[in-house]
Amino acid sequence: MNKPFFPALAVFIALATTGCTQRMQDLSDSFKFAYQGFPDAKKSWDEINALPYASLYAQLDNGPRGFMVLAFAEPSQHPSPNLKWLSGDHEMIVTRNNRIVKTVNFAEGNLTTTQVNSPDPLSIGLSTIHMPHQWSRTLDWQPGNHSGYRADSTFTRGKPQTISVNGTKADTVQYHERVTLPTLNVDFTNHYWVSEDTGRMVKSYQHLAPGLPAVTLTHLKPYQGGADE
Repeated sequence: MNKPFFPALAVFIALATTGCTQRMQDLSDSFKFAYQGFPDAKKSWDEINALPYASLYAQLDNGPRGFMVLAFAEPSQHPSPNLKWLSGDHEMIVTRNNRIVKTVNFAEGNLTTTQVNSPDPLSIGLSTIHMPHQWSRTLDWQPGNHSGYRADSTFTRGKPQTISVNGTKADTVQYHERVTLPTLNVDFTNHYWVSEDTGRMVKSYQHLAPGLPAVTLTHLKPYQGGADE
């Protein structure tokens, strides 16, 4: 997917929240402006903190970076909710415990289901787990009606890294998740940057499924509604 994300949820939230219409209109205009030729969305911390919504940057493969605001937080069968982030073209990223568990309306195809039978290490906290750590899940994705493929993960701790988050330095530890789909003889590696100070996920680079784009998420304003991001 080469086009950037730019949220339409300025419209959704403006309809649901009185007193924020002008602010949301301003944001909507900036998203359109970015979409019309600017390669990366850039919001100041003042703008980010002024919004009462969780937010992040999202980037598909090497495409432009977009600014996304949380549209919905919905209960799941797990302790943590499903967080739904929308783009202006009604594309959706669904995260749980910072892991992308579903996408909707991606041009190249979608991760349709992520099924887990044991706690996701991301839900426990990577900084608290003995490494290396093994975990498995099953994935469904389109196109091709791929269903029930087991994905085996091995987590390892990397080196401390200082990264830039919206122009602000963040001291992190990088963790790696080596993912293997044995049926297809395919593997790839996800990367996670965790704050040394708080243990909170700061940034991630996640492959959705074989043949689908990788997504980089940079967390800006965290979700405060429960035991999730």
